[in-house]
Amino acid sequence: REFSPNLTTTRGMIVSILNRLEDGPTAEAAGVTDVADGDWYADAVNWAASEGIVAGYEDNTFRPNDPITREQLASILYHYTEYKGGDVTARADLSTFADGDSVADWSRETVEWANAEGLVKGQPGNLIDPQGQATRAQVAAIFARYLEN
Repeated sequence: REFSPNLTTTRGMIVSILNRLEDGPTAEAAGVTDVADGDWYADAVNWAASEGIVAGYEDNTFRPNDPITREQLASILYHYTEYKGGDVTARADLSTFADGDSVADWSRETVEWANAEGLVKGQPGNLIDPQGQATRAQVAAIFARYLEN
């Protein structure tokens, strides 16, 4: 298998990584309509949803095969840190980024935290790129920084 650093990382992959860090806990079905028993990510999604680490969309889907955005990744890491009892009080001033006002309201606090912690860094052009897709290389770098803390 190849790492393929420029490919996208899916939402299902991210929760599966966190689930493996926790030695694979399971939970009852989370009630999302697009995750079925037996899907390779089902245990991870159900566990993460039951612990408040992830939330689905308003239409009761999780969209596990959608590429993860940078702000979604920030949110998941923020809530995983809360789950682990970590400190999530740090905040960065996103107005220093040219696109800082494009961070969604639902993710602003988590992106401020992830940037303050050095996890989700700026991109070329002084962008935070909140809706940009996180490549496998970016996710690997973010997880490496996260696990160092």
